[in-house]
Amino acid sequence: DVISGQTALAATPADTDELLISDGGVIKRIDYSYIKSDPTHVLLSTTNVTSGVSEVDITSNIDSTYKCYMITCTGLSSTANANFAIQLYKGGSLDTGSVYDSYLSFYNADDSGGGGSTNKQTNNSSMIFTDEFGEEAENTGNFILYIFDPSNTATDTRLGGNIYYSRGDTTTKGSFTGRIEETAAVDGIRFKFLSGNIDGGQFKLYGIN
Repeated sequence: DVISGQTALAATPADTDELLISDGGVIKRIDYSYIKSDPTHVLLSTTNVTSGVSEVDITSNIDSTYKCYMITCTGLSSTANANFAIQLYKGGSLDTGSVYDSYLSFYNADDSGGGGSTNKQTNNSSMIFTDEFGEEAENTGNFILYIFDPSNTATDTRLGGNIYYSRGDTTTKGSFTGRIEETAAVDGIRFKFLSGNIDGGQFKLYGIN
């Protein structure tokens, strides 16, 4: 009755909300801020694609709050066999100049064996995140991408990550690194296929503490 007669707290406690604890038999009060856990990965946004779009832009929440940002995508699908590419925003504007360098190494396997190759791009208008991505409905892709220190105006913003996808009968893993050869702060990112549309996928942006 003592508990059920009180007002229910229907949300996460505020930092200054107080709880009672027993400290060696002595009842004391403690602020919630002392016992709450701080997540290492803070979800900042979610973008769901359920039908064909030419690109996915994430242009909010990439700033100086965190030194590192992580973007995940599950269920990525394409309407055409095409490379998957990345471009960056600076000052709210998409940079489409010949300012991107990237390196992709990818390994694949199918019924007849497998192998690997690389894709190196310098002074390109985008960064290539996959070799040709299959358009088959069952061949979805998934990736994790990191953006490092995007608000630092003394260095080039760098990216790195892994993508897992298919092309035809192959299963492929790609390891990617890239940079924009500009020192202005980066505040957004665009994903697109070089032909066709993004037909599906869930994109999540996290800040990493």
